[in-house]
Amino acid sequence: MTDASLLALPVELIHRILNNLDACSIIFSVREVCRRFYQIVNLYDQYELNFDSISQSRLKIISRFIQPEKITSLVLLNMCYKSEKIKIFLSFFDTSRLTRIQSITLGLSNQANDSQVLQHLNISNLVSLNIHSTSNCPDKELPFILKVMTQPKFRKMCLAESYHNITTISWPNLCTITFLTIKSCSYKEYNLILQRLPYLRTFITTEFITDKSNQSNSLPSASACYSKLMSLMIFNNSLSITEFESILSLTPSLVKLKLISYRSNLDSITNGSDWEYLIQNTLPSLKTFEFFFSYALRKESDSEDLTLMIDRFRTSFWLQEKIWIITCDYFLKGNAINLYTTPMCTKDFEKQLEPH
Repeated sequence: MTDASLLALPVELIHRILNNLDACSIIFSVREVCRRFYQIVNLYDQYELNFDSISQSRLKIISRFIQPEKITSLVLLNMCYKSEKIKIFLSFFDTSRLTRIQSITLGLSNQANDSQVLQHLNISNLVSLNIHSTSNCPDKELPFILKVMTQPKFRKMCLAESYHNITTISWPNLCTITFLTIKSCSYKEYNLILQRLPYLRTFITTEFITDKSNQSNSLPSASACYSKLMSLMIFNNSLSITEFESILSLTPSLVKLKLISYRSNLDSITNGSDWEYLIQNTLPSLKTFEFFFSYALRKESDSEDLTLMIDRFRTSFWLQEKIWIITCDYFLKGNAINLYTTPMCTKDFEKQLEPH
């Protein structure tokens, strides 16, 4: 695309392009290209301010060019190291005019800066909240989280980098969250989440915890069924195929399922026949199934069973009906295997944990 054709693009399309650039690039680069870009940038109103990537001197300059109403996203990670920037932000921007904030990413600690920032944020239009917390007392963040969850436009919450006891959160009635990511989850917490979040469509947990000592009491009720969840992703787990069946039976509406697990020995979740039966009888709407299972083989007989294991993923169900192609990598030196759907889903899963 030539410079002339770029200049001929509609303003709305150029604004879409600007949505992929940081505030500094827009103000100090794009705005200086020509008179037309200068005018287009002046009309732009979807700025993201990332305090980690803006120097103090540039933040002062930006505050003169960007009206608070034009800021829609704030990223304030490492807040305990950015106290001066936060002071500049609060002094140069009229926070009462930050009325269009839709996305907030916070890095919280035990610092006084936390409460100083939180009390100045206007969250009436907030759609997405991502919290990275190093606090020893995560419950101190709960009042702010609860306040956010009551906002009518709020839809997406990511607590993948924070330790919060889900059972201590007072979920509001008819909570509007549709996308939730948390660091760890137990059977009890998962069941509670499905009960209290009737509009939840996507749930991601970086670890699913099983309580072997109290498993009979923590397993979900077989009669319970939640028909709204469409996508489930579990990063680290030691669940058996029977435990997966109990969990997945709660959400027959699933369209997408993604699992990643690193284990020390072969077990039931590598059985393609068991997965075929479970999916056919429990998940009739499933369209996408992605997994990555890694194992260290402890005995020679394990490697001899690999052919049988692979054959169970070569049935018409896998290859013709679903067209899910499974790959098995055997590492002779380490006596280990990786069993996964193609293309490999590990990196893609990690991207899913990041807020959009």
